[in-house]
Amino acid sequence: MHLRVMAGLLLISLILIAAMPSESSLGESYKLVYIHVPVTAVMIVSLILFPILHFRMALSDIRSFSTATSVYSIIHLIVSLIFMYVSWGGIVFSEVRFAFSVTLFLFAITYTFLCFLDSGLARAYSFFIYPIILYFYAVLSRTEFQLHPTAVKMPLLLYIPYIFSVPLVLLLYFQLKNFVRSKC
Repeated sequence: MHLRVMAGLLLISLILIAAMPSESSLGESYKLVYIHVPVTAVMIVSLILFPILHFRMALSDIRSFSTATSVYSIIHLIVSLIFMYVSWGGIVFSEVRFAFSVTLFLFAITYTFLCFLDSGLARAYSFFIYPIILYFYAVLSRTEFQLHPTAVKMPLLLYIPYIFSVPLVLLLYFQLKNFVRSKC
């Protein structure tokens, strides 16, 4: 049942994304946001919730959630690199949002490793996500020039694919979590 729903959401998402007109400042490259934004949101929300979930969930669930989040952090980083290359013609490692993406990737991978190594250490480490996010928020709010647009002005029509891509990304996340849990 879940696979049919995911296949349907994927098909509808791909058709809608392909059918959307170009965005005025980013052209066709903006279409990556339909995957990038939901993956980023799921990853960041998961990282923020881990300190709380660590006290409420079984270790096997924490391990599977952290592994799924690490996979999403890899996807997030890859999509960020592709978006940067397609939009700007190269990769700018010093760009603040990219540095944030790399930091989240390293945090997620380290947290997952710690979940399998020492649960108590992983629980303590999980709280470092809050100062990391606050730091990058402060840096982003002070940065005058950003290669990555803060908010792209898109007509309302261009938000329609999110209706299908967000549930698809969430379902994939939980399917991945369940797959990892079955292997642990």
